[in-house]
Amino acid sequence: MNVCEVPDVCKNMEYKLVTEDSKTRVYLSLVREFNKAEYEKYYRAKKKAKMKKRIILAAKVMKYVVPVLVSTVLYNALSQRLYIERGSHEIGSEAFLVGMIGLGIFWFLSWLVGGDEY
Repeated sequence: MNVCEVPDVCKNMEYKLVTEDSKTRVYLSLVREFNKAEYEKYYRAKKKAKMKKRIILAAKVMKYVVPVLVSTVLYNALSQRLYIERGSHEIGSEAFLVGMIGLGIFWFLSWLVGGDEY
């Protein structure tokens, strides 16, 4: 809710008669005046909280994306180099090595970024 639109509710509110012959009264509260400093402070805090949420989301996403990308690039580099040596596309111990490196990167980023408790 916008802080500039929130009314101040007073104990001693004035009342207004709807019509002259009616006893029905409508109680009106005073609306506080526009305060530019308060308005800027409110939106600055709101913007800061939004940026913090975006950074946390980016860190969580990168925790999963970076190990996969690094493992893929490493596997392609190793398989090309081993293809030259072997002369055929065989899957050997490089798949195990790449998997362990990807898992190690994931564990490191999980430790660095934190878990999924947010």
